Amino acid sequence: MVIKKQFKNITVQPFEEQYRTKLYDFELSERQQIYSSLPKTVLDDAIKDEDRIANIVLNEQNKVIGFFVLHQYYQHEGYDTPKKVVYVRSLSINEKYQGNGYGTKIMMFLPQYVQYLFPEFNHLYLVVDAENKGAWNVYERAGFMHTATKEEGPIGKERLYYLDLDSKYVSSLMLKLNQDDVKYGIHMIDLLKDGQKVGFIGVEQHEERLNITSIEVDQAQRSSGIAQSALRQLSTFVRKYFEGVNVITITLYGERNELDTLCLNSNFVEVESGDDFSIFEKYINY
Repeated sequence: MVIKKQFKNITVQPFEEQYRTKLYDFELSERQQIYSSLPKTVLDDAIKDEDRIANIVLNEQNKVIGFFVLHQYYQHEGYDTPKKVVYVRSLSINEKYQGNGYGTKIMMFLPQYVQYLFPEFNHLYLVVDAENKGAWNVYERAGFMHTATKEEGPIGKERLYYLDLDSKYVSSLMLKLNQDDVKYGIHMIDLLKDGQKVGFIGVEQHEERLNITSIEVDQAQRSSGIAQSALRQLSTFVRKYFEGVNVITITLYGERNELDTLCLNSNFVEVESGDDFSIFEKYINY
């Protein structure tokens, strides 16, 4: 029985032979083929390998809009990752359907889909070429964290991204800059879950540095993973709305040190600490 999962207006499922012709008609530009293989070139290898599952993404008209391979136990050359992992490989969106937000939507729901297929696995990885900024912005938006950079990949630098499938992640969370609420140089970034405001992040820009002044989540939502999801998305959001920022900083004082774990799980690094404070940083441009 083929597992088919519907997420809003897309359906994600393992490949079936009835879709082979449509995959063979799958199009990518020459530029995109530098970063990802055409599905027809990797499909049969994936089918023959018991550790790989080829997957397709369909829209409401039953058109094949996306393709990717999930590879369990894979070890990418140059990276030291756990044995019991799943890698996302050969991910691409059919050129005919690009520009409709399908890539972001697939990545937002990918963790749920992986857990259906691999319920015993907790580690999800992917590798992307460092110059492919559009792709890694989407991955960070979906909660993946940049964990390593390899200086010499097939076409240059590579970035390794990781998502802990055990951690809480809110796929419907969106960040929105509140243009009407700027006081004393503090910008408010609203946290929207299913279109409803459930909290905010206050930030203050100082040249290349963006300081987080506050993080607040509605009391009823505090155990749902919203704060961590928001901090994971923040890098991509900042690149888009705060020109020239290279590093995000947050300082925790006294009783707020209970947020240390939140910062660490969101890929911030502690750079300084004292008896009653901790300073965390996260570089967002490499």
